[in-house]
Amino acid sequence: MSVTNSLISSLRSSSLLGTKVVTPRSVVLSRRLLSTSYVPATKAALPSRANNVVPKTPAYEIVSSFYTAINSNDLSSARDLIAQDCVYEDLIFSSPFVGRTAILEFFGKFIDATSTDMQFVIDDISKEDSSAVGVSWHLEWKGKNFPFSKSCSFYRLEVIDGKKQIVYVRDCVEPAIKPGESVIAAVKGVAWLLRKFPQIADRF
Repeated sequence: MSVTNSLISSLRSSSLLGTKVVTPRSVVLSRRLLSTSYVPATKAALPSRANNVVPKTPAYEIVSSFYTAINSNDLSSARDLIAQDCVYEDLIFSSPFVGRTAILEFFGKFIDATSTDMQFVIDDISKEDSSAVGVSWHLEWKGKNFPFSKSCSFYRLEVIDGKKQIVYVRDCVEPAIKPGESVIAAVKGVAWLLRKFPQIADRF
């Protein structure tokens, strides 16, 4: 009986085979310490937000810089502003220019054909949105308005690898031929055809 009491007393007071017996309060404290000790490791494992920081340069400034680069025949600067898979849709062409290389080749041909005497002049540009920009512009030849060059463009931008770049452009250029009210007659005729043959719409 005395041996049993001695064993119980020893378990309560200190240790058995070097293992300390803890009270419920000690267990709670140990769990808290264990939890706290893992906090630094958890924070260290989290991905850095530095790579996800949105660049502070406003979208409209990037678009303005693009026009400046083209006006200066500085295609290397324009390259940095265009995404690798950017789509440039000029509505006077039957299909868009897809990819940075194709877009720069197009502007290179434009510059070769006109020289820096031809300049893009921004009439108005939207500044409120951080990822979409609207621009109204025209062309000037040695400071004088170039005919049939009034245009509107839409730009979409995204942050790619920490840089805000142009990913989509649509240009709507003033037509050289102005059909006027005959357009209404043409639209009316097309609408009549669609009502009679709705399957035609699938070919558009």
